[in-house]
Amino acid sequence: MTRVEHGQSWVAKAISSDVPPGKRELALRIQQLCRHLTGESGAKKGILKPTQAQAAKRLGISETSLSRFLSGYSVPAMELLALIHASAREDAASDFPADITLADLRNLRDRANADHCDSCVTLRAELEQLARSREDGPQFPAADLGSADISAERTHQRSTVARLTQQLGTLEVQRDRLQQRCDHSEAEVDRLRAEIARLSSRLASMAARRAGLESRPAAAAASQPDPLPVPPSARDRQRTASAERAAGNIAAKAGALQGGSRQGSMLSLLHHTVRTLSHAEIASLMCLLRHQQERELADNLIHIYGRDQSHQDVIQVALHLHERGAPDDAGTLLRIRATL
Repeated sequence: MTRVEHGQSWVAKAISSDVPPGKRELALRIQQLCRHLTGESGAKKGILKPTQAQAAKRLGISETSLSRFLSGYSVPAMELLALIHASAREDAASDFPADITLADLRNLRDRANADHCDSCVTLRAELEQLARSREDGPQFPAADLGSADISAERTHQRSTVARLTQQLGTLEVQRDRLQQRCDHSEAEVDRLRAEIARLSSRLASMAARRAGLESRPAAAAASQPDPLPVPPSARDRQRTASAERAAGNIAAKAGALQGGSRQGSMLSLLHHTVRTLSHAEIASLMCLLRHQQERELADNLIHIYGRDQSHQDVIQVALHLHERGAPDDAGTLLRIRATL
């Protein structure tokens, strides 16, 4: 017996009439699984009547992705479908339906991905109509058409069938590729959101520790002997100096190109820069452009880097920016990457 209460009314999503049968069947099975989920909110776990947001956090995905799965508008990757199944089974314990297996979910997902788009359906209808027409023979009286005309008509029909069959195959391949890209993109967005949440928590913890240190009474601080200064290593000084020199050179070149109205050359330089400089050098360049009031150059560099580089590279540069006292640019860089 399931635990559906009105606190979980979000589970029973209305499925639009334009959702194909395979996707509809999979969405209904995901709804059935989600009725057994508990939720999470902050440090609290095991919430028996979770909201959609709490259930999404339990699964480690976005609330938008979960809503699309429940509505039949998106087909989850098999790994995510297995996670939903395992989580629901763990939360339901002995209450979990024995007929919902991973094999059953895999078959439902295959059928959902096999649903045809509107263009495929239209082409199949045309193929069937042509096939029936060819079986029934010419639709004109024999007296009106000679054997040569009949042969030409049949040749035309065969050519049309072959052309439509080829178009159908091409559309089906495109559909499968788009579905794979959609699944991959949604999984990537979920991973990025989780990474951003982890980094935000880390930044908040660092800010809290810094505030605690700054709020210590002056008398207590004065009562402690000052620690001996530890100079940075030669290697660290070399890295910092190298990053600043590289940033200065790039900033000067980009500023000259922009001042000379050579926008295309300036953007090409920035694209080349994000592929060749290290994380520390990119962060130094962003900070230097801000310091020199080159706001447009800095914004373009942040946008290009967040769009073109991997999320691991983006995270590393964001950490360098935060350490250099530029948390706003670090947050902007992370948001650009998360929205792709």
